[in-house]
Amino acid sequence: MNLTEIQHNLMGDWDGANLLQSPNLADSLSTSHLCVKPVVKRKFLIFTYTWSHDGSPQEGFILLGYNKEQGIATAAWADSWHMSAMILPCQGAIDQHGVITLNGSYKAPTGRYRDWRITIRTDSVRELHITIRNLTPEGAEELAVRANYRRVS
Repeated sequence: MNLTEIQHNLMGDWDGANLLQSPNLADSLSTSHLCVKPVVKRKFLIFTYTWSHDGSPQEGFILLGYNKEQGIATAAWADSWHMSAMILPCQGAIDQHGVITLNGSYKAPTGRYRDWRITIRTDSVRELHITIRNLTPEGAEELAVRANYRRVS
């Protein structure tokens, strides 16, 4: 499967709920809006989204590309709450069902690098799910964000 084949299921406007989980904070549930559209002559998809934490508006984007010959998905991710002014580069794949899995690494406050996994999937042309997990150095997965959307347009 390639990016062109799954664009139909992803493109459009989506409304939903964003659940933020952090070991140091209480869980935070907010409304979220997501817009997915093609850019750069349809070679990339950009996911722009809004959400909030403790009443403070937040926003972010994922710029996604896919090299079908190499079977590699690449992305640039930025979010106003999760990171400073650095973009997190990610690399991964799109499986035969159109599930996009992207992995990146960031330097944690402890100085050690941590891995990050973003999964984007659609159950139908009406539902889209984005899950973000921290991967600990010991290999455990910790849910950071779960966003569930329903198509608006």
